[in-house]
Amino acid sequence: VAMSDGLPPAATSTETTRNSVKGERRRFLGTALAHGGARVLSKVASAPIERIKICAQVGVQPVAGAPFSGALGMPATLCGVVRTEGLRALWRGCPTHVAGVCIGAVTRLGALRTLQMWAMPGGGQHYQGAGAFVRRCSFLYAAGASALLLAYPLDVAFTLLAADVASPRRQFRGVWHLAKSVARERGVLSFYRGLPLCLATAVPFVAIATGVHDGLAPFLLDRPGQAPEPSEHDVHPGDFSSMSRSGAVVNSWAPAHLFPWNLLLGASAGFIAQSITYPLDTLRRRWLFASCHPLAAAPTSLRGMACQLYMEGGLRAYYAGYGANATKLAPELLVLCMAYKQINVSSYFV
Repeated sequence: VAMSDGLPPAATSTETTRNSVKGERRRFLGTALAHGGARVLSKVASAPIERIKICAQVGVQPVAGAPFSGALGMPATLCGVVRTEGLRALWRGCPTHVAGVCIGAVTRLGALRTLQMWAMPGGGQHYQGAGAFVRRCSFLYAAGASALLLAYPLDVAFTLLAADVASPRRQFRGVWHLAKSVARERGVLSFYRGLPLCLATAVPFVAIATGVHDGLAPFLLDRPGQAPEPSEHDVHPGDFSSMSRSGAVVNSWAPAHLFPWNLLLGASAGFIAQSITYPLDTLRRRWLFASCHPLAAAPTSLRGMACQLYMEGGLRAYYAGYGANATKLAPELLVLCMAYKQINVSSYFV
């Protein structure tokens, strides 16, 4: 009987397979951690603009006596916040936001594979056309919804902290003070205010983002002849830019030779979907802010909030802060691309 290092061939084959599986798991975990770090850095980079956007959505003036738009503009608004609240105020609520993003991403990744196997048994190659599209949207939505159930209270807390300006005075000293105050005055369920609307908004978001991704992918990702020769150290980093939007993962893992098209594709698909569903997000944030903030007068219903928002500025009021939302895409994508490139160049981060 042939022997190899004192072991029979069957045992050697089993050990080789086990080592291969362990190596793949280590590469997956290392890639996930690396891109998770890039995601955190991108959120930190865009946090000042994100805070200005939320203030515009909920109708709070970041600088007392000055409007968000018009002659003031976003750069002057940021300077006004630094002048009145200090430099650290630009990142107010950022740790809470980052924690929510991390919890949502981990939950989404953990549920995605199982949900995909349930929605598309046998693999996606067995499904074509509209049936495949519906099945993909279903497991992407389910994964995003499961993440929202855990991360949504942190999004509520971040909204309240970001919109809690120093003029006339702040209502919350920090996230723990906010949690105790809101739970005592409005109830624990207030941290899930607007969740049904968020889940409903995720339906068209996932459908639009997936459709845009599928439509543009043949033009941006179908680049034959450019893939490098595979080796035992090759890794396959994922496109985490599409995770920055509510409840969807459009392009989870893509070969390194597709950089930067995979990142641009994920960001474009998410941005287009978010632009179309942005009015619903504005309505949700205004509703939860009015329902949870101590100084806000809450309307009797979501419909009443929608009517009030329309009376304040018509349809344009539903796109409050949209310019800031579009602007923050640049620093987020820049940080993601820089981290992505460094990961692909090193290839030995695990």
